[in-house]
Amino acid sequence: MRIAARVAVCTVFVLVTCGALFAAQPMELLAALEQGKVQAEFYGNGDQSVHGRIRPAAFGPDQIYVAPGTQFWAQQPGLQGMTTLGWVPIDLRNRPFVFVEIPTACTNYGLPAPSRWDRMIPYCCPSERMAALCDTVGRVRPSREVAQLAVWAIANNPEWEQIRGFAEARAKGDDDPERKAAALVMRRQAAELLAAAGVNLGGMAMFAELVEPEEPAAQE
Repeated sequence: MRIAARVAVCTVFVLVTCGALFAAQPMELLAALEQGKVQAEFYGNGDQSVHGRIRPAAFGPDQIYVAPGTQFWAQQPGLQGMTTLGWVPIDLRNRPFVFVEIPTACTNYGLPAPSRWDRMIPYCCPSERMAALCDTVGRVRPSREVAQLAVWAIANNPEWEQIRGFAEARAKGDDDPERKAAALVMRRQAAELLAAAGVNLGGMAMFAELVEPEEPAAQE
């Protein structure tokens, strides 16, 4: 009986210890949701972020994180999708639930932004280039406008004339010529941001005038 009791105590100790070790390891949001380690609801918040409420399950992780490029899709048709900018750590320790605001950028140029009433569902980033860009945004921390231009370049590949109004409306300047010049600087910064992320600018209409054409191969 004593041996059995000791075995039972040791088993409980091992289980608790293992549970504590697993809880100490941060988990990626989608993995935690899939394994039932957390419950979460997300809603729109305009064109710059997504709001959420996360509730940890019993023996769930103490910390989770949202990976760069994690895509949030609105359940209401015709609204923008949103991609996560940078790594977003979330501390769940000693809390029944946590409210979070996840910085995002629009992935559907020309569509209205989701409101706080619009449910958003997270999915894995659909593009390696987008994941690399969003990771770089978290490290380089460009202006939001520059990050948005770079995200659109990958997600929608618009021409500069299509989005020039967006850039000029947010560019600093005392008159139209200054704002136009500042908008062109933003476009070049977006190109540099993509290059820093290892993304080839070839074929991106937004930067057609910035990319030097490849020289034809020399004939022998």
